[in-house]
Amino acid sequence: MTKALELLQASLEPPKHELNELDWKAALSTDKKRLTEHLSAFANQGGGGYLVFGVDSTGIPRGVDEATLEATVNQLANLGRAGLEPPIALDHAVGDYDSARLLFIHVPEAAVKPVHLRGKSLENAFIRSGGTTRSASRQEIGAMMLHSRTPRWETKGEVVLLSRLRTALERLNPFLPPEALIAQVDELTRNRLAMSLRVFTNTGMFM
Repeated sequence: MTKALELLQASLEPPKHELNELDWKAALSTDKKRLTEHLSAFANQGGGGYLVFGVDSTGIPRGVDEATLEATVNQLANLGRAGLEPPIALDHAVGDYDSARLLFIHVPEAAVKPVHLRGKSLENAFIRSGGTTRSASRQEIGAMMLHSRTPRWETKGEVVLLSRLRTALERLNPFLPPEALIAQVDELTRNRLAMSLRVFTNTGMFM
């Protein structure tokens, strides 16, 4: 909560501006697709980010009432679960700023990236740039996948599970130390991922 308040204060100092880590709004938009894009962008942002409700378009804190607060939390939580792949869980808190009661929605950084719109291709992933939400380029999507904490690739809708790869390697190398086994899994997955990313950045298709 302290970090969110510090970011909000920095954002509202003249000239008022939104940050890659924080976006403020007067109330919940009726455009669910755009809301889901914001969630995708913050989940793909290093360190995650915050949506703050109760600040009008001119940057003046107006506050939110109890009914609006509850509806906002529920709708965003549903979008995070049902509108994104992989799904994300959100945190929220209510705090006072400049005598106004504001709602802070925390979108944590996803462990597996890119977080994209459910039912769509990986190219429907979003990022924060210049204080706004925009579509990620193929190169940016590739970079997110390469630095994802759990590397993965897709081929015709099938995801290769790292646990199965590890099991197969254990059978082939029963006396291999755990640290060496982990290194082999990492090398194999990253080599395959790097090859797939080269194809993706050129064609938009995964091998």
